[in-house]
Amino acid sequence: MKKTIISSIRLDRIEDIYLTILRVAVLAVATICLLAAAYFAVDALWRLAVSTKVETAATTVSGAEVASKMRDAPDADRASDGPAIPAHVRARHQKFVKDVFPAYYAIYRQASEAYKKPEDKTLSSEQLLDALGYDLGTYAGGQDPTTRLFVEDASYQNQIKTSVTAALAGADAVRLLREYKAAEKTAQSCSTAYERRRVWDSYSTACRGWYYEPYGCEVTRSVPVERCVPAYPDGIVSPAVAFGRADEAFRTLWLEKFDRNASEAANKVSERQATRAQIGPKLLTALQIAAGFLVVMFFFLIVAIERHLRRLSVQGRLAAGTPEAPGT
Repeated sequence: MKKTIISSIRLDRIEDIYLTILRVAVLAVATICLLAAAYFAVDALWRLAVSTKVETAATTVSGAEVASKMRDAPDADRASDGPAIPAHVRARHQKFVKDVFPAYYAIYRQASEAYKKPEDKTLSSEQLLDALGYDLGTYAGGQDPTTRLFVEDASYQNQIKTSVTAALAGADAVRLLREYKAAEKTAQSCSTAYERRRVWDSYSTACRGWYYEPYGCEVTRSVPVERCVPAYPDGIVSPAVAFGRADEAFRTLWLEKFDRNASEAANKVSERQATRAQIGPKLLTALQIAAGFLVVMFFFLIVAIERHLRRLSVQGRLAAGTPEAPGT
């Protein structure tokens, strides 16, 4: 009987060690499941707080950038007036011409008066308006966004006036204008034009006696005629051209920066939307791990109950003096 009790006690110790290891393992797995569920739940809640509203950065162009851009900027052709312009569009453009453009024209006029040659004429406000593409037809056509901005947007109006003024007052622009004022027409500008002239055509049969020598007839044809006029050397630009380059440089830089800022904002919105899109999968993972935790704890509870009942059974038999049956 003593051997049976000793064997039972040894078996109980082995079982205690095994169940202790099992309990520790189950608790470790349960703890990991609980921590993982909490992590994924917190991660999902954090993603819920991510805002997808991104403000586009303000577009700014400095005078130095305009001065750098205008050096080699080509002169742009502008569209002419278009038909059927609504009354409210005309009224808005007239307000722009009356209240906004005079200050911009004054920048050009100041440069023209300071650096023009005696034979030059300063463009009128209407002429400059057409030359730069701020006329009614271009504005009503809506093809140039910078024209619409200049007419309608107060922030753009202030920025272009400030930047162009700074660019024309910069060292590069002043050097160009001074070179123009001191320049002489030492070069030539040649072009080919076609003129109607009387020429001899040895293959023509449009007259009497065309078959006698010299063969042919005198006919009227368009012939190329090269004409050359005095011109300034390359790189010499007038105040009107310099002002046009500054205007075009600002418009180009503004559009480039606006597109870049809009693209960056769109990318940020896409990234944040992708982050928020993970809310559902993260919450689902958290719920799955929590369910796994409950299953593990359920089995742990069953093992604990079974162990407790067996211990009570052994203690009751020992107390009653009844030997435990082998294998129980």
